[in-house]
Amino acid sequence: MVAFVKSGVELAFETMTEAGIKEESAYYESLHETPLIANTIARKKLFEMNRVISDTAEYGCYLFDHACKPLLADFMKKVETNVIGKNFNEGLQASVSNKELVEVNEAIRFHDVEMVGAELRDAMTAMKAII
Repeated sequence: MVAFVKSGVELAFETMTEAGIKEESAYYESLHETPLIANTIARKKLFEMNRVISDTAEYGCYLFDHACKPLLADFMKKVETNVIGKNFNEGLQASVSNKELVEVNEAIRFHDVEMVGAELRDAMTAMKAII
């Protein structure tokens, strides 16, 4: 699920910047609903997005239903329930080696949305550390 959200954020950012939206605006627009979406997924209430979020989400659901579902249909037929549909870690070793995690983080660290985000966060001097 995290990979779906991450790729969605990156795709939204890329689409908006290609359409001429400033990178900084595209950064915020591609991320501002992410916490809400993550929370909704975690509560297993994704179906409520149509009613709860906004007309924009409703339109997004419409696009997903009419454009994305057909694109994903063949792929989703091959996806087992241990990937999506039940607890991913059930019956599996849930750990990831630190070396593998470092390699994955290195691979994704330099996407444009990450670079713009780092620049914008550096400008937020009044932010307090959460750790």
